[in-house]
Amino acid sequence: SILTMDFLYLFGLWISALQILFVFMPVPFILEWRKRGSTEGFSAVMFVLPFLIMGCWMRYGFMTGDTMMVVTNAIMTTTSIFYLVIFIHYTKERTTVYRQLAAVLGALVAVFAYVSTLNKEDQADRMGAISGVVQNLRLIGALYHIKSVFETKTTEYVPYQMTFVMTFFISQMMLYSVLSCNFYMTMGAIPGVLLCALNLSLYVIYPPITWRVPILGTQQKKIEKAE
Repeated sequence: SILTMDFLYLFGLWISALQILFVFMPVPFILEWRKRGSTEGFSAVMFVLPFLIMGCWMRYGFMTGDTMMVVTNAIMTTTSIFYLVIFIHYTKERTTVYRQLAAVLGALVAVFAYVSTLNKEDQADRMGAISGVVQNLRLIGALYHIKSVFETKTTEYVPYQMTFVMTFFISQMMLYSVLSCNFYMTMGAIPGVLLCALNLSLYVIYPPITWRVPILGTQQKKIEKAE
């Protein structure tokens, strides 16, 4: 119905607005790097991989005439470049970052080249399928932090702002993809929902040491040394 279409359109605008606001999420990380003068404990993967994801969705947007998708991902790509430059400024592993970036850009070119070899009527669908799969690569950065939490037994260096906002955003995207019957977006959102649930549980299993997690109220108890 017309009302349903209007609702989905407005919901789509809401999702795009959330994606644009999402670009401010790395700010806590930047403040931490500035404070410490180093990116030690952080991986550039979470800033490099999004270029592949956003590039794929942007190409899919062009193919399907989805202007909103194109503009949203263009804005996110621009801000990602800004954050990556800051990361490079504070990191000691610049060569590694450059290699990761080259690999991601190479993969993006390869995907575009592959899709262009397909029949015209199949290109958009295949690009959408690839975008949905590639979107899950964003989880690699999160998995790196989860690995660090299991090793250190604490979520001290996992900002709750990022986790809470990511959980809200992914749940909204999941809802929109289901309501709009977008199979590719749904497949891309499910792993994110599961990962967000795991991240939230880690604040309970391995609480931070020097600060308390809002809402959940978890923090490691200080053990007094016996004199």
